[in-house]
Amino acid sequence: MLDIKIDIVGSFLRPQEIKEARAKFNNNEITFEQLREVEDAEIAKLVEKEVQHGLPFVTDGEYRRRWWHLDWLKEFDGFTTKHFDKVINGVNNHIELGYIEGKIAYDPNKNHKEMYAWDYLNAQAQKYDGVQAKKCISGPNMILVDHYLQMGIKDTAYYGQDIDAVINDIAKAYQDAILDFYNHGCRYLQIDDTSWTYMIDDDFVKKVEALGYTKEQVLNWFVTVSTKALENHPKDMKIATHFCKGNFKGNPLFHGFYDTIAKSVASIPYDGYFVEYDDARSGSFEPWKILKGSDRTFVVGLISTKNPRLETKEEIKERFLDAKEVIGDNLALSPQCGFASVEEGNCIDEETQWKKIDLLISCKDFI
Repeated sequence: MLDIKIDIVGSFLRPQEIKEARAKFNNNEITFEQLREVEDAEIAKLVEKEVQHGLPFVTDGEYRRRWWHLDWLKEFDGFTTKHFDKVINGVNNHIELGYIEGKIAYDPNKNHKEMYAWDYLNAQAQKYDGVQAKKCISGPNMILVDHYLQMGIKDTAYYGQDIDAVINDIAKAYQDAILDFYNHGCRYLQIDDTSWTYMIDDDFVKKVEALGYTKEQVLNWFVTVSTKALENHPKDMKIATHFCKGNFKGNPLFHGFYDTIAKSVASIPYDGYFVEYDDARSGSFEPWKILKGSDRTFVVGLISTKNPRLETKEEIKERFLDAKEVIGDNLALSPQCGFASVEEGNCIDEETQWKKIDLLISCKDFI
């Protein structure tokens, strides 16, 4: 169980200083060390602002990342990415997808960028009383999604077509990474995994079937690797998961309801589940009644990070109480996603972003 009432999913809109520094770095005008100095300074400002607005859990806004998922997944040995262009919502976008090129493993002795990011965030959070840092990483299913379902690759040079061996190595790599974070002082980890909502979308399921897999088969992959990834993690380390229906520059990627995947997700022993519920596309709360009476926390994502309209406290309260009727008292509140799953950010401005955070804080009195 997560001892929380309100929380955020993780990412924030990148400030202009970050955007300019990243552009200069990409053009070889500044060094990586100079880019990191800018990131450090802006993250320190962000943490201070999060605290000022009343957030009890803080993140680094994913300021150091291009993608919410790939920047973390590239920390694993045996995983790499490919760049290409793809038209999404009528706009040509530079896309990056990952694939398995060797044995998947996590080496705690390497100088991981994401561990530096955690150490820096944690040091900033410790400057404030009663504030806890949260580390957000993407989940193990995303490796399987990219390699087998997005790229459509049937085998690998290292594993051949032995997907069971792939799953075991991914799980072991996550176990090692989780322990490494623990040893660096992390006690609250969020594993983001949109793979589940790929599988509620009929069009994507058709793509899966065309590749020769079934929906049930893929969901079994996800449950197996996600459950194994959590094995033996320290009991005083809380681990939650988050998923939404895609969030590329504020646009959803998948459509459907949670009915066919809720049982699978709930079978994985997370301490908390952050789930998108900011509009009618999400359907009812009924699929999650299986959590009622459990020791897991359901974090209902009622505040939209992709729609600039500012919700009212009254409508959030009404929806929250509806969820409580179905799921029970072990309920918390959050936005439905981060404000910038990719570095370009959602179609929302910073002023509205912080108004939505203030709305979240104001809802504590009815949770």
